[in-house]
Amino acid sequence: MESPEALEAFLLWLGNNSTSGARRYEEVRQKLILLFRCRGSQNPEELADETIDRTARIVIRPDFQFSGDPMAYIRGVARNVFLESLRHRRRLVQEPISEMNFEPPAPDNRGEEKERMAAGLESCLNELPEGKKSLLLRYYQNEKGAKIDSRHHLAEEMGIGLNALRIQIFRLRNAVRLCVETHLRNAEMQSPGTTFNE
Repeated sequence: MESPEALEAFLLWLGNNSTSGARRYEEVRQKLILLFRCRGSQNPEELADETIDRTARIVIRPDFQFSGDPMAYIRGVARNVFLESLRHRRRLVQEPISEMNFEPPAPDNRGEEKERMAAGLESCLNELPEGKKSLLLRYYQNEKGAKIDSRHHLAEEMGIGLNALRIQIFRLRNAVRLCVETHLRNAEMQSPGTTFNE
């Protein structure tokens, strides 16, 4: 989300106040992780976070209207996120190359784009205060079960609940995402091949 106000609006959409919304946020996240895990996702936590991010971006729009249980709406978003992840995984599966019809792949700029994104991410992380940068990196440092344990330890170390930690990370991650998008836009504008048609 783009701002603390946007996060507050999302929490209020989930509950009557920010406290009950924060509790509901945690419940929703756990349900989404379970949902994605049951569907065989390899990264249920990431898909749950992506679902929450997308829903939050929709909810804060002035023209957003939905009456009913927020979880019903979130499930719809989760379905789309899951289907996109399946399409992405299918694209990664490589077909065997036949000797009869071998064509060299067309050059693409994905390598350059990844490099620009990595450079933007590194730059944006370096713009964060050292404590916040360290917090964000530690939150994402481990894999699967170890990741969950390390997040519990991190929350205990900070003297806050796991939900409060997730909300802090949610804010930090969105700030970094916006910063990276800005860096990428600036890099595109400065690239030599860019032309502007007025």
